[in-house]
Amino acid sequence: MHITAIRQLSMAIILAVGFAAPASATWSLVWSDEFNGTSLNAANWAPDLGNGCPSLCGWGNNELQYYTAQNVTVTGGNLVLTTKVESNGAFTSGKVTTRGKQSFLYGRVEMRAKLPTGGGMWPAFWMMPQDDAYGGWASSGEIDIMESSNGTTSVGGALHFGGQYPANTSTSSSYSLGGANFADDFHIYAVEWEPTQIRWYVDDVLFMTRSNSQWYSAGAPGNPLAPFDQDFYLILNTAVGGWYTGCTSPGCITADLPQEFLIDYVRVYEDIQNLEPLVVITAPADASILPVGDIEITANASDLDGSVTAVEFYNGATLLGEDTTAPYAFTWTAVPDGCYTVVARAIDNLGGTREDNVDITVGIGCGQGAYPGTPFVLPTRIEAEDYDTGGQGIAYNDTEPANNGGQYRPNEGVDIEVCADAGGGYNTGWISNGEWMEYTIFVPADGQYDIEARVSSLSLGGVFHLTFGGINETGDITVPSTTGWQTWTTVTATATLSAGTQVMRFVPTTTGFNLNYFEFFGGISSVLPELPAPGYALYPSYPNPFNPSTTISYDLPAAATVRLTIYDIAGKLVRTLVAGETVGAGRHEEVWDGRNESGQVAAAGTYFYRLDAGKYSETMKMTLVK
Repeated sequence: MHITAIRQLSMAIILAVGFAAPASATWSLVWSDEFNGTSLNAANWAPDLGNGCPSLCGWGNNELQYYTAQNVTVTGGNLVLTTKVESNGAFTSGKVTTRGKQSFLYGRVEMRAKLPTGGGMWPAFWMMPQDDAYGGWASSGEIDIMESSNGTTSVGGALHFGGQYPANTSTSSSYSLGGANFADDFHIYAVEWEPTQIRWYVDDVLFMTRSNSQWYSAGAPGNPLAPFDQDFYLILNTAVGGWYTGCTSPGCITADLPQEFLIDYVRVYEDIQNLEPLVVITAPADASILPVGDIEITANASDLDGSVTAVEFYNGATLLGEDTTAPYAFTWTAVPDGCYTVVARAIDNLGGTREDNVDITVGIGCGQGAYPGTPFVLPTRIEAEDYDTGGQGIAYNDTEPANNGGQYRPNEGVDIEVCADAGGGYNTGWISNGEWMEYTIFVPADGQYDIEARVSSLSLGGVFHLTFGGINETGDITVPSTTGWQTWTTVTATATLSAGTQVMRFVPTTTGFNLNYFEFFGGISSVLPELPAPGYALYPSYPNPFNPSTTISYDLPAAATVRLTIYDIAGKLVRTLVAGETVGAGRHEEVWDGRNESGQVAAAGTYFYRLDAGKYSETMKMTLVK
């Protein structure tokens, strides 16, 4: 396949789906040979035979080998070019080219290979012009991606250009591994070829750059891009001797023959705009609580400007398996107790990717943890529905398995409904004697804290208390009748708390009331006079719910070190908007674009944003919708 045809096809696709915003241009795979068969792919390659005679004996370099088809094999996932000495003392080797079959103009051209080594060896990966548009060598150019010689402790890259021989010239550089031999292991050799610049890499380490101001063609004096603005084909070979090795007679060939040039793959990429594929996990649902055992993961995936070649399924960063045909599914077997992030990663025909993820709890889960990701730092507000993670019997006890309100954390047993109190949000309800919820908190200093709890009751009222580290610090707190489940009032208590991280447990001892939130005051102010003055504030994000972005505002009465972070429903850090920077006094705004630290679009769901400014800390929630 000619790369120009691919470029035209890609442009046609982009025009056809012009309504969709393209992703950033990236290296997209347009051609490759992975050498996974048992013979050379004749659509891609043909062996070069002979010694160059009569027109170019010794291939123009005083080389000593004779190329034969028998020295070219495909086996074990590699193209193998074997160099050996025959019984008559002649050296034979292998050479293949894509001339007349595959030619390319611009892109990233790379090979993964293990080199032959020894005195007189000259393995190479290089490119020559398909049509010699500007005249004979080297007026039409030559691109040497990789060549090495003798002990192969360094590799070189080069350009040949200028006039026709002997008026040609070149530029080159080399790269080493600090004494290690390139024959000891596989390495990746590549050039990134653009109209005005060519870059050389080994294992993605850049070691040479040349721009069009450093090359020219005598055959096109008015063309600043010539000669490297035409189609080139690929060449792989191992020469024996020649000027590059410093050995031009059989007596100085000291390599231990036979030697093998092992090529794992050759790939060509083009820097084209590619619409990322779309992928959505359809099962299991986000925040699912599943039994121990097999879990069926399913996903829908599509690609607007091409096709989906595979959907990979992960447990976090660990690949579980893949499916290459729709409907995309994978059975994850024998999943033990724990908390997991299931990821589906769609890959399109040009190498573009996109991911979707869901968080699940299996069996008893992974133990108890603070719901927003970090403990609530007092003084602060704690929403009742933000009880710890860990599940039934660990972070909460609920007498019924279902969430009667069906809101916020619908797959857990705590009953949560939409709240009509000032500020909206959610409240817990259907509270019964024998139930409890726990919250991990951080107390910055010993002291007495004032507590306000926002409650409601249709008629019966109720009683509850709060324990800290297992000790009842509040005594009984009475909830009066407010004459309506959404008619709210405030009840108060005090608690003397010790500094440090601890677990607060909400313990109702009667049935018949709702709970919206707890608000903690004081405590630290009498111990730490440097507590930030009033004026610190974190505001509800707007819009909320949102898609694709929302604005988060906060106030500082004085300059402070600020950290503004976003967490998902499992408490995992999603994005850092302000990372420990000094921010001046006043109102500030940050926009979250709904993407994680890697630039990927976050999954729909509930997220928390947390502001830490000096000694002030506040956490609020928001919802990303699709």
